Amino acid sequence: MNRHLLQSLGFVVTVLASASTLAADSIQTIRIFETNDQFVLQDERLSDRVQIEVYDMDSKNRATKQLNQRMRALVPKKIQPTKVEKAYRDAFSQVLNSPHWPAINQEIQAGARAIEAAMRFGIEKLPAIVFNDRQVVYGERSLKAALAVYSRENH
Repeated sequence: MNRHLLQSLGFVVTVLASASTLAADSIQTIRIFETNDQFVLQDERLSDRVQIEVYDMDSKNRATKQLNQRMRALVPKKIQPTKVEKAYRDAFSQVLNSPHWPAINQEIQAGARAIEAAMRFGIEKLPAIVFNDRQVVYGERSLKAALAVYSRENH
C-alpha cells in the first residue's frame, strides 16, 4: 500500500477511536437489564467515574421459586381443607424465622428494584442497556457493542 493510503487509514482509525472515546467520556451511568439467558458481557473497561448498575430480571422469579419450595416442604401433603390456611400461615412464619429468609428476602428486593427500574426506563425487551438514564440500546449482549451503537447515535 502506498504511504498516503496508510496515513489516511491511520487518520480514519484515529478519528473513529476519538469519537468512541468522546462518547464513552460523556457517559456517567450505565444500567444493564438482563436475565440468565439474555445477559450482557461487560467486555469494555470504563472509567471508574462511570456508575454501572446491573438489574437481574430473573431475581423475583428465583425468590418466588425458593419461597414456594420452602413452603411446600413445611406444609403437610394431606391436610384437611379447614386447616390449609393455618398450615400455610405457620409455614410462612417458619420460613420468615429460618436462616434461609435473609437470602430469599434479598432476592425479592433485588427483583422488585429491577422491575421498578425497568418500568421507570420503559424497557421493552431484553437485554437492554440504558446510557445516562436517557438512551436505551436493545439486543446487544456485549457492552463494547452497545457502546459502539451509543457512540454512532450520539456523534
